[in-house]
Amino acid sequence: MRIAYLILCHAHPEQLGRLCQQLQHRDARIYIHVDGNTADQTVQAMHANVPDGAQFIHRQACRWGGFSLVSASLELIRAALKDGCDYLVLLSAQDFPLKTHEQIVAKLSGHAGFIEFRRQPDPHFDIRYRYQSYHPERLNGRLAGKLLQKIQRPLNRLGLFKRPLPPPLKAIYSGSQWWCLSANACQTLLDYCEIYPELIRFFRHTLVPDEMFVQTVLMHTPLADVLINDSLHYLEWETGAWSPRIFDLKDLPCLQNSSALFARKFSADGELSKQLSQYLSPI
Repeated sequence: MRIAYLILCHAHPEQLGRLCQQLQHRDARIYIHVDGNTADQTVQAMHANVPDGAQFIHRQACRWGGFSLVSASLELIRAALKDGCDYLVLLSAQDFPLKTHEQIVAKLSGHAGFIEFRRQPDPHFDIRYRYQSYHPERLNGRLAGKLLQKIQRPLNRLGLFKRPLPPPLKAIYSGSQWWCLSANACQTLLDYCEIYPELIRFFRHTLVPDEMFVQTVLMHTPLADVLINDSLHYLEWETGAWSPRIFDLKDLPCLQNSSALFARKFSADGELSKQLSQYLSPI
């Protein structure tokens, strides 16, 4: 099995280098997208830190909560499929593997894909406002965008100005941005978007589509019955936090004993990832 690791990053060249070194294997390929907003000096340092053979794809500017992150992921998928990879794994540079290459292959083999998904509205994590309202990416994080959200939310609750789902969507599914998918699942994703281009247009105006797009599309294909509801990522969330907790050295035993293949988030100082690397690749 040839595994493609698709990495989204925007900073910390040394951290990216450590991740790529750990993922490096004769049966693995590494594809990297660097945010177009990243300074050229940082990009040059990234090229210097990653092992030979890692492929940097065309950069596009990304914004948190925007479709640009989905677009970058789709380009990574296209690059890996073009090279004939068998399985694709989406990671950030703040991730790190918890298993060896052989253990990762053993877990993925024979499965269509692993991706976290939940049908909306979910009583524990209702994000209908993200797709029922109109969210232009250029306004994300700006005062105008926040005001637009505040205006739309009460109107949506009254049943007014709700954005309808485009055919053929029957529901929205959400979950973790990070996934492990077979080449067949990734090709199915691209093919479905080719058949229904209105899906791209719809998700371009949603908020945080990277946590909905892949799930929603694949759950409307025949693969819905065979995908495993698990991102294979270990994360820890603190109450009220918008992003996972950053692990530290005291988490090492827990990470070593986890059944997940990958974990996030890791500090850029590299202390914990170095310990994990020694554990995975003892001399």
